[in-house]
Amino acid sequence: MGRKLKHIFEFIGVLFLLQVVRLLPRRWLLALGRALGRFTFSVLRIRREVTLENLEKAFPEKPAEEINDIGKKCYKHFGMMALEYLRLHSMKRDGLLALIDGGTGATAALDRAYKEKSGAIILTAHFGNWEYLGAWLAAKGYPVSFINQPQNNPHTDRFIQRTRADLGMQMIERGSMGLRLIVRALRERRMVFILPDQDAGRDGIFVPFFGRPASVARGAAAFAVKTAAPIILCVLSRRSDGDYSLTTEKLEFDLASTWNEEQKIIEITARYTKAIEYHIRLCPEQWFWLHRRWKNQPQTTETHAGL
Repeated sequence: MGRKLKHIFEFIGVLFLLQVVRLLPRRWLLALGRALGRFTFSVLRIRREVTLENLEKAFPEKPAEEINDIGKKCYKHFGMMALEYLRLHSMKRDGLLALIDGGTGATAALDRAYKEKSGAIILTAHFGNWEYLGAWLAAKGYPVSFINQPQNNPHTDRFIQRTRADLGMQMIERGSMGLRLIVRALRERRMVFILPDQDAGRDGIFVPFFGRPASVARGAAAFAVKTAAPIILCVLSRRSDGDYSLTTEKLEFDLASTWNEEQKIIEITARYTKAIEYHIRLCPEQWFWLHRRWKNQPQTTETHAGL
């Protein structure tokens, strides 16, 4: 089957699922998502070995039975999230806001940046439900710019971009032109949404993550140094009832005045990576362990561990 035809059939499947999830009550939707996750973990076993290997690296103290249990819960979580995302394009603003508890004080850092019109770098991870987080920020009236990673299937990619744009998010494509647009967005006092928790290759900055060197893209820290925009960590965690709780924190960095730009970028990257790890440890089943996070390693045994 040709690639174009394959992409068309894949997108037809997406359109079919869109119609199914629109009709399901939320509790049925979540139950179906959990079943889909169990099936993928136990039967299809898609990236199961990668997931369990990552968990063993991150939690060497945990027995195999617990590692397997976290892995299974992870697949259930992302089964639910996948179906939730398909419902997002047709969800009303009030329905989205009702699913997320941004209780007293949770948005203080965001509100301060918004009122001061300073712009901000919004950091999150492939954790909880980052798609709902971006949509929620836009629904609350924050000027959000989302860094878009194009999908292999062009039909799916257009659907994702249209969904985000319809929700009020400005889209910025990755790449050299995108870097200039990100700096411009920050200087225009927008909130730029970045997920810096996946392997950035040999050219990334290596900092500790679960006790192992992990490659992190330098972009978020470099933008902070260049524009002086604050970095706000936002985490949307799934609660036991299936809805979400929001946690936000303006990250502070102990940067010496004598440091050069590169030293500052390394320290900022190490600091926010440690903050992301903290939240993953609280709810490990909600992070995307299916990704080869430690795929690339430094050329030598020496790593950047912060300054």
